[in-house]
Amino acid sequence: MKTLLKLLVPLLVLLTQGFGQEPKTALIKEKPAAEHREQSVTTGSAKAPAPEVQPKALPPLSPTLGEIARAARAAHAAAPKAQVVVETDTAQQK
Repeated sequence: MKTLLKLLVPLLVLLTQGFGQEPKTALIKEKPAAEHREQSVTTGSAKAPAPEVQPKALPPLSPTLGEIARAARAAHAAAPKAQVVVETDTAQQK
């Protein structure tokens, strides 16, 4: 079994290298470009350019974003904080 595997792997490597090469000649014969010319005629008018869309400005906020952020920071700072740090994670039994 090992001998078969040792022969099969290099054989597959050689086959993939052989089939992976590009062909030396073209597989499909192409016609020269001079014989293959076609004319196309288009008629009609050119499209009108698209209108430019200007963005509308948003109305000013009654409290500005800066004022909202300051109020949020003040509320966070005024929130009650933990005073005692417990050394263990277990809750005290009553």
